[in-house]
Amino acid sequence: MKRKVLIGTFLLFTLLSCSSKSEKQSENNSSTQSSSSSNDDNSFQSSSSNYSNEDNNEESNEENNEYSNGCKFEDGTYSATVDYNNPETGYSATYTLDVEVQDCQIVQINFPNDGYLDEDHISYADIDEDGNATVDGEDGKTYEIQIDN
Repeated sequence: MKRKVLIGTFLLFTLLSCSSKSEKQSENNSSTQSSSSSNDDNSFQSSSSNYSNEDNNEESNEENNEYSNGCKFEDGTYSATVDYNNPETGYSATYTLDVEVQDCQIVQINFPNDGYLDEDHISYADIDEDGNATVDGEDGKTYEIQIDN
């Protein structure tokens, strides 16, 4: 009988000991979870605000790059005065034509009859801060371009 009491006491003590440990672990886990949850929320807020800051920084960098390279012309079509010169024939003339701008370069010259000169006929030319560019064409032809303001 003593033996049964000892075994019963031992089992009871073991159960109580395990029970209090599991309660402490539960309390620790729940406090860790709530702390972790609030940390997750904070890190989400931090990371989401970082994303918006990164987006703003990218936009600012793009704007700064545009101004730092001196180009004030966005991609699109502009009216321009074009001085054409053909050194082989000695012919030259001045026209008002539309030109296509892309990445601050003249990439195409358009004619009123729906004709155009593109990369197959001219080389791309950088536009300076005043809207001037010199485009080289086939057979030594040149096109001095001034974008009209």
